[in-house]
Order: sequence, then C-alpha cells, then structure tokens
Amino acid sequence: MPIPSEATVRPILGEIGAPIVAAIYEAWEDWLGSDRNGVWRYKRSRANFVWEQIIERSNNALLDHAAVHVIEGHETMKFLVRDTVLFRFKKADETGRSSNVATQLALAFHDHDEELFDLPEVQRVEVVYKLNRLETQIEDICVVARNGDQVAWEYSLLDADEATVPLPMPEPKPERPAASIVKLKGAADDRKKRQD
Repeated sequence: MPIPSEATVRPILGEIGAPIVAAIYEAWEDWLGSDRNGVWRYKRSRANFVWEQIIERSNNALLDHAAVHVIEGHETMKFLVRDTVLFRFKKADETGRSSNVATQLALAFHDHDEELFDLPEVQRVEVVYKLNRLETQIEDICVVARNGDQVAWEYSLLDADEATVPLPMPEPKPERPAASIVKLKGAADDRKKRQD
C-alpha cells in the first residue's frame, strides 16, 4: 500500500475531528488536575497517563459512532474509520514525529508495504498532540502520515474549524424608490418650466 493520501484521510477524520480534539484536551486537563502532576519523575509517565485518558475519553465518545471500529490488542488501541483510515493516538515532538519503542509492530505501522491486522487497504496515520516548549500546555493536535522514519505530511485538526467559519452578512435594507434617492441634473429646471 502506498503512503497514506491526505486527500482521502482528511475528510474521513474530519467527520470525527471534534470528539478527537475534545478527548485530547480533556485528557491533558485530567493530567493537570491529577495528584501526579509534578510528582512523577519522567516524561514517559506523564505521556502514559495522558494516553490512557485520551483512550478512555475517545473510546467513550466514539463507541456508538457507526463509522468507527475500535481495535484493541498489542498493548494499544487503534481506531478504524469508514474501513479506510486506521489511526492511533501519540504524543509527538515539534516535527510531528512520535517516539516508539522499536518493536516489530511499531516499525511496521509506518512501513506501508507491511500489512497489519488483516487490513490491507487501510490508510495508517497518527493523531498526535504537541506540547509547547515548556511542556505546560497543548500547542497543536495534528494528523500525521509517516513513511518509515520521515513525516510524509501533516495537518492540524485545530485549523479545520477555522477554514469554514461563515462571515457575517449585513442585513438587507428596505428598498426605496430611485426617485427619492437620485436627483437628476436639470430635472428641477424641467419641473419649474412646466409649472410656469
């Protein structure tokens, strides 16, 4: 299978973009409000906590969605949308790359010549969250397609809503007859001559 097509992935994930974004933001808020924030020593502990919360929240939000199937196993959870796009959640660096222990399955996820889960025709991508430089808040939530170790393309789920915001239109004013608006030059002289 070739590298995932953004033109295919974008509209399909766009159908569930709002609950995905909400799950990630809420999971981060769960972390900030937890008694583990500032106590656990390693970033991987925070990443695991946030991932668990994302999975819990997105699973609850998408459980009854007719187009979404949850695939559990191999110590992870993936979501198949419209039998076409398979995605998993990850934390990414500023370039959009996630870090994975280099297991055979993790490497195969980004090798599109490899068939996974008996799903030969699916587009495999990651939905990632990126933190700001100080790692105090989420800076972006993106869909990322990789080709091995390289990012093939990515787009922000946060920009999706901004692209379709309708502009406010002015209310139409009631029509007035043109004669009350426009005064033709010489028309007053003609009227005066007729009255004389």
